Amino acid sequence: MKQLLRFGSFAVACLSFAGVPAQAAQPSGSDVRNLLGVWKGGMPGEPPGSIELTITPEKITGRNARNGESLGEGTYQLNPAGKTIDVVRLEKFGRGRRYYGLYSIEGNTLKWVSTSRGKQPPKDLRHRPERDQYLMILERQR
Repeated sequence: MKQLLRFGSFAVACLSFAGVPAQAAQPSGSDVRNLLGVWKGGMPGEPPGSIELTITPEKITGRNARNGESLGEGTYQLNPAGKTIDVVRLEKFGRGRRYYGLYSIEGNTLKWVSTSRGKQPPKDLRHRPERDQYLMILERQR
């Protein structure tokens, strides 16, 4: 439960990155197309299916899939060359806050690690809460 609460902050962070409208900032390419859709999963040590993200070309919306509670919404900027995804929160606490992340897509699995307070992106795709680095492992739903 403690981890899920931390993730709520992390998910909020993940959903807050932007600065520029996502539509204008998004490069074309397979990573952008591959990210679109509904993803479900969780963080290491959490019950499977705790997090659900819906990713559109303009924004990311998150919810706790177990109780339906919103985790927030935000715009994002994707850099396929550097495998970075930065989010700016649009709603809930932390509005306007920027979250830095890294991602990888392998088949129907999305791994996304993000900060909740940091000013620098994570260094790798590992779950390191002590370093403000939270990993989500998500499976494509549709």
